Amino acid sequence: MNRALRAPWWMYVVTIGGLNVARQVVFPPSQVGTATTVGLFFAVLAVSFAVVAGLRALTAPRDRE
Repeated sequence: MNRALRAPWWMYVVTIGGLNVARQVVFPPSQVGTATTVGLFFAVLAVSFAVVAGLRALTAPRDRE
């Protein structure tokens, strides 16, 4: 992967952490099963990477041709 296309590590940490806290508020682990909690965690990871990729695409400098 081209390093120029990846976002800084802290963007991933902040996004995953924030969405994971929101997931725990909406779906408390004590109220849902283990499989659901694990599934939601991986869904949060997927959404987080999509959000960071979208932010990176919007804020990346454009090539002037």
